[in-house]
Amino acid sequence: MFKGIRPSYLILLAALPFVIYLFWGVDDYRAALAFIAPGIWTTVLVTVLAYVLAAILGLAIAGLLLVRIGDNTLRNLFVLWLVLVAASVWFFTRQQDEYALIGEAEGLVAIISGTPSRYGDLLQAGGWQEDAPTRSVRAVVDADAAIQRLEDGIVTGAFVPRSAVPAGVPILWEARFLPRSESLPATLLSVLAAILGALMFAGWQSGKHPFAIFAELYVDMIRGIPMLVIVLYIGFPVQGAVRELTGGLIEPDRITRGVIAIALGYAAYMAEIFRAGIQAVAPGQLEAARSLGLNGMQTARFVVLPQALKIVIPPLGNEFIAMLKDTSLLSLLSLREVTQRSREYTARTFEYFPGYNTAAIVYIGLTLAASSALKFVERRSDRSRPVT
Repeated sequence: MFKGIRPSYLILLAALPFVIYLFWGVDDYRAALAFIAPGIWTTVLVTVLAYVLAAILGLAIAGLLLVRIGDNTLRNLFVLWLVLVAASVWFFTRQQDEYALIGEAEGLVAIISGTPSRYGDLLQAGGWQEDAPTRSVRAVVDADAAIQRLEDGIVTGAFVPRSAVPAGVPILWEARFLPRSESLPATLLSVLAAILGALMFAGWQSGKHPFAIFAELYVDMIRGIPMLVIVLYIGFPVQGAVRELTGGLIEPDRITRGVIAIALGYAAYMAEIFRAGIQAVAPGQLEAARSLGLNGMQTARFVVLPQALKIVIPPLGNEFIAMLKDTSLLSLLSLREVTQRSREYTARTFEYFPGYNTAAIVYIGLTLAASSALKFVERRSDRSRPVT
């Protein structure tokens, strides 16, 4: 009757009645399951979204890893580099905004939201003048609001555009800088130009395509960073930087940050899986496709990818299971998935065993379900393979 079932599964089946009794007859475990259950949907949703995004990124990176350098590759990229440099210089040479610090040299100073943070730090540290005292800053909407608070005595100073300074008001300090609309594209273009220049030099030295070098660098770097660090980096500093750069217009929520963090981390591993699967396709298949008149895209779509995907199904399934468990790291972002809800339950009731035991059982059930689905897909793919 149980022939063909793994022994470990038999043990789990034997323990199933006990688990049912635990959640049916023990009040603490029943309450823990009721509290944690809504987090199951969040865990599954984040895993599926991150898996799809990681698969797309991994396939793209794998394609870059296999791209070959052509006769005109470096020349074309050099033209692109010149365009980036010229555009960056154009933005950096735009007209700068003139700002002035007015009011008293001590106390609270009002600054306009969107003012470069280095000037806010300079005012706080007293670096705008020799022996200047440290002071606190308060963000306001615009120059009129800053001057109004200065007149009302709410603040003792204001850092506003030079043109908005009322007549007769003494100026303590002046500064000039590019507006956000000019400094952001200038910085972005200069960074892209620097990266592209480094990749072109590496490609010229090695004979590899610069994009392949970039993909290889991405895989090596991401695989060397713990997933916890990636989650923390995307969840906090990157989220804050995006909010600041967009003036609060874009502020990713917890699910979005979690999906992006997990996807970026696993894309490096999935890229290597896709690359191995693509390279496992026999070279004769490619020659046959060329003899039939298929171009590169058609060969990849109709010949290479269908065979490569069948090869990589098992390792891709393993990545899904690993990703499912690594969603527990998103509890650090206060994302209310299974682990976060179990932490909230234990913090509320001080019952540690029911909360964490329930979370462990939930994860076992999810991973077993994913493993069973993976084996079903493997069997279907094996049946669809032609007999040789």
